[in-house]
Amino acid sequence: MSKNNAIDLENLNVDELRAITENAQQLIAKKQHQRLYDAYMQFEQIAEDSNATIEEILKAGEKLEKKRSIKYRNTDNHSETWTGRGRKPTWLVEALAAGRDIEDFAI
Repeated sequence: MSKNNAIDLENLNVDELRAITENAQQLIAKKQHQRLYDAYMQFEQIAEDSNATIEEILKAGEKLEKKRSIKYRNTDNHSETWTGRGRKPTWLVEALAAGRDIEDFAI
Protein backbone atom coordinates (compact mmCIF):
# COMPACT_ATOMS: atom_id res chain seq x y z
CA MET A 1 0.00 0.00 0.00
CA SER A 2 1.47 3.34 -0.97
CA LYS A 3 1.44 6.29 1.40
CA ASN A 4 -1.21 7.99 -0.76
CA ASN A 5 -3.62 5.09 -0.13
CA ALA A 6 -2.78 4.66 3.57
CA ILE A 7 -5.74 4.75 5.96
CA ASP A 8 -5.33 6.87 9.07
CA LEU A 9 -6.62 4.32 11.59
CA GLU A 10 -6.20 6.71 14.51
CA ASN A 11 -9.09 8.89 13.28
CA LEU A 12 -11.58 6.01 12.93
CA ASN A 13 -14.07 5.05 15.59
CA VAL A 14 -14.44 1.51 16.98
CA ASP A 15 -17.29 0.56 14.60
CA GLU A 16 -15.30 1.71 11.58
CA LEU A 17 -12.24 -0.22 12.75
CA ARG A 18 -14.36 -3.36 13.27
CA ALA A 19 -15.80 -2.97 9.76
CA ILE A 20 -12.31 -2.68 8.29
CA THR A 21 -11.20 -5.74 10.26
CA GLU A 22 -14.21 -7.78 9.12
CA ASN A 23 -13.72 -6.73 5.50
CA ALA A 24 -10.02 -7.56 5.69
CA GLN A 25 -10.75 -11.02 7.15
CA GLN A 26 -13.26 -11.72 4.39
CA LEU A 27 -10.79 -10.58 1.75
CA ILE A 28 -8.05 -12.76 3.27
CA ALA A 29 -10.36 -15.81 3.20
CA LYS A 30 -11.35 -15.06 -0.40
CA LYS A 31 -7.73 -14.70 -1.52
CA GLN A 32 -6.70 -17.89 0.29
CA HIS A 33 -9.55 -19.77 -1.38
CA GLN A 34 -8.58 -18.36 -4.78
CA ARG A 35 -4.94 -19.33 -4.23
CA LEU A 36 -5.96 -22.92 -3.42
CA TYR A 37 -8.34 -23.02 -6.38
CA ASP A 38 -5.58 -21.78 -8.70
CA ALA A 39 -3.18 -24.39 -7.32
CA TYR A 40 -5.78 -27.11 -7.80
CA MET A 41 -6.35 -26.05 -11.40
CA GLN A 42 -2.59 -26.20 -12.04
CA PHE A 43 -2.47 -29.64 -10.40
CA GLU A 44 -5.36 -30.80 -12.58
CA GLN A 45 -3.50 -29.58 -15.68
CA ILE A 46 -0.32 -31.39 -14.60
CA ALA A 47 -2.34 -34.59 -14.10
CA GLU A 48 -3.88 -34.23 -17.56
CA ASP A 49 -0.49 -33.51 -19.15
CA SER A 50 0.92 -36.58 -17.40
CA ASN A 51 -1.98 -38.77 -18.51
CA ALA A 52 -2.67 -39.55 -14.85
CA THR A 53 -5.25 -38.81 -12.21
CA ILE A 54 -4.67 -36.54 -9.24
CA GLU A 55 -5.13 -39.59 -7.00
CA GLU A 56 -2.37 -41.48 -8.85
CA ILE A 57 -0.01 -38.53 -8.51
CA LEU A 58 -0.75 -38.18 -4.79
CA LYS A 59 -0.22 -41.90 -4.21
CA ALA A 60 3.12 -41.76 -6.05
CA GLY A 61 4.06 -38.71 -3.99
CA GLU A 62 3.34 -40.54 -0.75
CA LYS A 63 5.62 -43.41 -1.79
CA LEU A 64 8.36 -40.99 -2.82
CA GLU A 65 8.08 -39.03 0.43
CA LYS A 66 8.28 -42.25 2.44
CA LYS A 67 11.45 -43.25 0.56
CA ARG A 68 12.93 -39.78 1.03
CA SER A 69 12.28 -39.71 4.76
CA ILE A 70 14.20 -42.94 5.47
CA LYS A 71 17.32 -42.10 7.47
CA TYR A 72 18.53 -45.56 8.55
CA ARG A 73 18.60 -48.97 6.86
CA ASN A 74 19.41 -52.37 8.33
CA THR A 75 22.65 -53.48 6.69
CA ASP A 76 21.60 -57.13 7.08
CA ASN A 77 18.09 -56.70 5.68
CA HIS A 78 17.64 -53.72 3.34
CA SER A 79 13.84 -53.91 3.57
CA GLU A 80 14.06 -52.83 7.23
CA THR A 81 14.30 -49.06 7.52
CA TRP A 82 13.69 -46.31 10.06
CA THR A 83 12.96 -42.61 9.60
CA GLY A 84 14.63 -41.60 12.86
CA ARG A 85 11.28 -40.72 14.40
CA GLY A 86 9.35 -42.61 17.02
CA ARG A 87 10.54 -45.78 18.70
CA LYS A 88 13.65 -47.41 17.34
CA PRO A 89 12.82 -50.64 15.51
CA THR A 90 13.85 -53.90 17.15
CA TRP A 91 16.57 -54.59 14.58
CA LEU A 92 18.24 -51.28 15.42
CA VAL A 93 17.86 -51.64 19.19
CA GLU A 94 19.47 -55.08 19.01
CA ALA A 95 22.32 -53.85 16.80
CA LEU A 96 23.03 -50.93 19.13
CA ALA A 97 22.96 -53.27 22.14
CA ALA A 98 25.51 -55.44 20.34
CA GLY A 99 27.88 -52.47 20.17
CA ARG A 100 27.13 -51.14 16.69
CA ASP A 101 26.98 -47.39 16.11
CA ILE A 102 23.80 -45.79 14.77
CA GLU A 103 25.85 -44.08 12.06
CA ASP A 104 26.65 -47.53 10.65
CA PHE A 105 23.02 -47.61 9.46
CA ALA A 106 22.72 -44.02 8.22
CA ILE A 107 21.74 -43.62 4.59
